[in-house]
Amino acid sequence: MRFNANLLAVAVSSMMSAGISTSVLAEEPPAAENKGPALEEVTVTARRREENAQEVPIALKVMDAEYLEKQNIVELESLATAVPAVTISNTGTSSNAPIVAVRGQRPTDTTLSLDQSIPIYFNEVVMTPSQGTNLAFYDLSNIQVLKGPQGTLFGRNTTGGALLITPAAPTLEQEGYVQIKAGNYNLWGLEGAFNMPVSDNLQFRVAGFTTKRDGYQDVVSDNDLKGEELWDEDSQGLRIGMNLDFDNFSNLTMLAYDENDMLSRAPVISGYAPIQLGGLIEAAYNQNGEMDAALARQKNRSAHDVEIDLLGRETVENFFASNTTQFEISDSLSIKNIFGYRTVETTRTVDADGTAFPIFSNGISDYGAEVTRDPEGAEVIDAEQFSNEFQLLGSTDKIEWITGLYWYKMNASQDGLTQVFSGNIPTPAPGIFLPAFIYQASPVGDVNNEAYGIFGEATYHFDEEWALTLGLRQSWDERSVTVKNQKQAPPTPPLEFNLVTDPLECAVKDKNGNTEPDCARTESETFSSPTGRIVVSYTPDDSTLIYGSVSTGYRSGGFNLRAVDNETLKPFDEETVVTYEIGHKAEWDSVRTAVAAYVQKYDDIQKTVALFTGSNFETSTINAASATIQGFEADVMWAVTNDLVLTLGYAYTDASYDKWIAEVRDPDTNTMVEVDASDDDFGFTPKNTATVSASYTLPTSAELGEMTLSGSVYWQDEMVNFAIPSEFEVTVTDDALREVAYESINVKSYAVANLRFDWRNMMNSDFDSALTVSNVNDKEYVIGGFNQIDSLGLVESAYGPPRTIIGSLRYNF
Repeated sequence: MRFNANLLAVAVSSMMSAGISTSVLAEEPPAAENKGPALEEVTVTARRREENAQEVPIALKVMDAEYLEKQNIVELESLATAVPAVTISNTGTSSNAPIVAVRGQRPTDTTLSLDQSIPIYFNEVVMTPSQGTNLAFYDLSNIQVLKGPQGTLFGRNTTGGALLITPAAPTLEQEGYVQIKAGNYNLWGLEGAFNMPVSDNLQFRVAGFTTKRDGYQDVVSDNDLKGEELWDEDSQGLRIGMNLDFDNFSNLTMLAYDENDMLSRAPVISGYAPIQLGGLIEAAYNQNGEMDAALARQKNRSAHDVEIDLLGRETVENFFASNTTQFEISDSLSIKNIFGYRTVETTRTVDADGTAFPIFSNGISDYGAEVTRDPEGAEVIDAEQFSNEFQLLGSTDKIEWITGLYWYKMNASQDGLTQVFSGNIPTPAPGIFLPAFIYQASPVGDVNNEAYGIFGEATYHFDEEWALTLGLRQSWDERSVTVKNQKQAPPTPPLEFNLVTDPLECAVKDKNGNTEPDCARTESETFSSPTGRIVVSYTPDDSTLIYGSVSTGYRSGGFNLRAVDNETLKPFDEETVVTYEIGHKAEWDSVRTAVAAYVQKYDDIQKTVALFTGSNFETSTINAASATIQGFEADVMWAVTNDLVLTLGYAYTDASYDKWIAEVRDPDTNTMVEVDASDDDFGFTPKNTATVSASYTLPTSAELGEMTLSGSVYWQDEMVNFAIPSEFEVTVTDDALREVAYESINVKSYAVANLRFDWRNMMNSDFDSALTVSNVNDKEYVIGGFNQIDSLGLVESAYGPPRTIIGSLRYNF
């Protein structure tokens, strides 16, 4: 489907006549005197100042603390089934490196040197890298999802939007809560917060949580690991906030620490073909159909029952600090400074092939052993970031404006061993096998990023109805990478493998093609781009907003951390996007609506593709020509009565390449050849997504308390899981195997339902209780994974959680 002028005209006409609007709705607020939910004003900070969401000409979705609780959104990944046009996925081998996508803007890798396209802000501070951002949600004020480029006020790497997480801040009221919860999978948790106003000028808030849970995955392989439970949780967090507040001065300091320790979630094998590395798998593990049988067993049982031979572990530790200072120079002029600091350390080993064969893993299996419990060579990521933003905000009778300066710096390193293959390969001599073990240290290296920005935005009100917003930002990025990748030196003659007799050798070459003596090569590059926004707003009355906007976004270029030579160390360029959007927001008594229609012109798209060179697994990050993304979004909230509220959200996303001539490696000639990928679909981008919900407050007396039943259903269309399916015409030479490869890219549509019963002020007390059932239908649905069927011969899927039942009891004081 192509977006054209006629379709835009129809959309404009529909919005102006029917009053459907862009995407923010007030979630159900706490009921007063048992009158049930009602629509109320929602405050957002999408333009770096507090405003009524219905008056902001930006497509966005806001979820307050009550909505998050009712939908059982307990971590970032939980948003995957809550907001249309937004997907949260992962590569299938890590639960702590989520990939956020909005309107089809989705990065294809999570290495340190590749920025995300939907940055996550916590208390107005960006959190990089993506590792460690799948944090527990507790004691939050709200979460805001901004859709479309936010290149003016949020800057670099916001080509698809931004995700803003706002924790609850200290207030003047002495209050708090303690909540305990228990559920299936032996879940139990404790959460609480205490707000302490020392005086009118000084307040503290302390919040924390601890959660323990058994694994969602059961190991069913016929080995000593049978009965282990993977994808469990043992997490804790503590947050301290301090607020100083005087007549024209305020200072908010926030400190937070989070950690999680779990047995690694295993990807679920969903496809296999003897292509490239798959040929070795075929020789070692499918001579008698063993690999085919393993795939068949997985397809005929629950996706949460898995086979592994390596028991992995994943840990994450986060420390976060922010300081926000505001000073009102006058009633119409103020300054604001936001300082941020974050450190994160993650470790990971994981069986990445989804079978009980020692094929592919992060960390090295014990050669020749049936199982490995303590693998060597864990992936370790260590990152530290600083940022500071200075803002000057002002207003007159006609103008509101903001200008500012931004600085950011991140230093990070990554290390670890990746096992690509292990097994005994039969030789032409009967009964004689050749032991083969392929492993590497990649990606290994250091990443140093520094960014600067200067920006300004102003809104001029011609009168009470018409307004014009102009915004402009200039961003500079200094990127540096030091690659330290190593590859295996195959022993001659073959020896039984171990890390002592078969050490790695340096894979990094200098500019003349010679091996780097210290196995470290540093490259640097500077990128820059202007971004901006133009918005025309029309407000015919207090309850209606119509707007049209043009906005631009920029994602910095960089380097491939897996690179080893001149060719692979070439920097990839920045990607840019221009979005044309029209929207309408309106309210009529008990109905609030929002729609947006948009067209995005997306250029120099950064894509990471997989390669297997015969001895090493590699990836290449390229700029994949240009694309057009067009879509439509609608949200409706209807308070049918004081006791019944219905909501509907829908998003249509049509992403297609305008022209993409990709270069892929021909396995027969080991040369790069061109492939026309213009007709390929965007990976993990469903065209249609929708959610519906209902909340009904029962007619009970105040002495009994308030009882509410809530339910929701999320549905999404089918999608594909591969970046360049058209490359199969080159990378897969066998016709039958090529058909298998094409079939492997399809991911089915699914629907997930949730239910919740709330009993507030139980028997007129200070206690609340709730029962939540998430994924009521126990649907097995794919949210991520990796498809490398034409390089590794494997397709692995990551599934969402199974049905969970959680009861909670909360005491408010």
